[in-house]
Amino acid sequence: MTDPRPHHYRFVHRELPRQILEFGLRLTVPDGGGSLLPVLTGIWDDLGRTLSPEDRLPSHGLDCRHLEADGHPLLLVVLPTPVGATEAHFVAAVHPKGTKDVRYVTLEHALSPLDGSPGTVLGEWSAEGHLNHGQGPSPVAELFVAAVAKLVTPKKRGFWRR
Repeated sequence: MTDPRPHHYRFVHRELPRQILEFGLRLTVPDGGGSLLPVLTGIWDDLGRTLSPEDRLPSHGLDCRHLEADGHPLLLVVLPTPVGATEAHFVAAVHPKGTKDVRYVTLEHALSPLDGSPGTVLGEWSAEGHLNHGQGPSPVAELFVAAVAKLVTPKKRGFWRR
């Protein structure tokens, strides 16, 4: 299994969730001030300056855009191509409608322990720690956004419960 690169891992699993969980709602809805890409690139570059030169990565491939998925506003962050396990393809800062919360969901690169084949894991960071929501979709933005919407949409309960 390939270990995650420190720059990529710390950005996705430490620095970005800290920022998003702290500033939450302001990040999920565009304020007319333009793209958040310069802010994200600044966070990426600032983190890189704390690492040894051999651990620093360029921000090529880093991107973001505001979307809405099933009525849930979200900020989709596209990351530089992951190489190591637990590095992420995408991150979503999502504001589930009807709540005051923001959730931080990741689509992490994974390798099968059986045959080493690539796959993904849907993860989430909260104030309590990291959650593993199991196998994720293929690393395609639209599939990830649909998985996030499904994850944050409350389950409908019918009259007859099983």
